[in-house]
Amino acid sequence: MSSDLPHLSTPRLLLRALEKNQAETLFVLANGPKIADNTASIPSPYTLEIALDFIDGMQAKYRSTGLLSLGMHRRDNGELIGIVSLRINAAHRYGHLGGWVAADARNQGYAAEAATALMDYGFVELGLHRVGSQCFSRNKESARVMEKIGLQYEGCMRGAFLKNGVHEDLLVFATVREVWEYRV
Repeated sequence: MSSDLPHLSTPRLLLRALEKNQAETLFVLANGPKIADNTASIPSPYTLEIALDFIDGMQAKYRSTGLLSLGMHRRDNGELIGIVSLRINAAHRYGHLGGWVAADARNQGYAAEAATALMDYGFVELGLHRVGSQCFSRNKESARVMEKIGLQYEGCMRGAFLKNGVHEDLLVFATVREVWEYRV
């Protein structure tokens, strides 16, 4: 695995590391509706300091923990519209997909486009065997994206995550390399 963050492109997106001058934009977007509520690790409120720390640590986290996080940028104007990530467990050749899209860019296929590109990178470049993800059972939009990109529903882990004092059910989705390679 290369220790440098990749630059990936799709028909409508550029996926790349964030730059310090994007901290204010990240701060605004991450405080948008449903971001912290629907994700496991984004704090609320999301401060400018947190945004700067995230940007400063992207490369180091990839090198030390295998957390590959990239900004989703529109190809036409470079606008940051979200984050996509793949947490890599090299010992098991497994990747855990995550991410979020800003409120004004939702329901336009960006999440699926970015996730597909990152999964391709994981299977082809990183040699992963399996990629999966989870979402809260109440987050129908994320579940729909996972199914759209070819992850198969594997089950529900009841009460598996404590979020804001409430035990949430997690829906589990995944695919393996052989299935990914032969998708339509």
